[in-house]
Amino acid sequence: MVVNEEQECAVCFQAYSRQKRIPRVLHCSHTFCTPCLDLMSSYHSGIRTISCPLCRWITCSRVSLTLSGTLWVNTEIWDQISCDQQLGEEEDTMEEWIHNHTEMPPLSPSRHSGFKSKLQKCLKTLSCVMLQAD
Repeated sequence: MVVNEEQECAVCFQAYSRQKRIPRVLHCSHTFCTPCLDLMSSYHSGIRTISCPLCRWITCSRVSLTLSGTLWVNTEIWDQISCDQQLGEEEDTMEEWIHNHTEMPPLSPSRHSGFKSKLQKCLKTLSCVMLQAD
């Protein structure tokens, strides 16, 4: 199997991005996306360890540090992430937000029910407009 680290993560085979799937470099110089590194992390006595799935080199850091505070971003890959891909990711994020916020929990009848109904209509209209724009 040929691994193309320049375009996608070798674990999840998803394209790298600048928001969700940031390419981070382990101490062995292999690169993987941040969510996969989170899943591969193990914690032992205040130490986070990540065993590289390609070469088995173990990268260690303090548990108190986040991955963004521990591992460098692979700037060669970062610079190759296209603006179109970044814009597409931002649109996905907006669609997720709209999907998660158009349904409001039921409230007991009150003087604010008119406002709630108008807000729901506004959000649904916005989501329809955004979906039609695609």
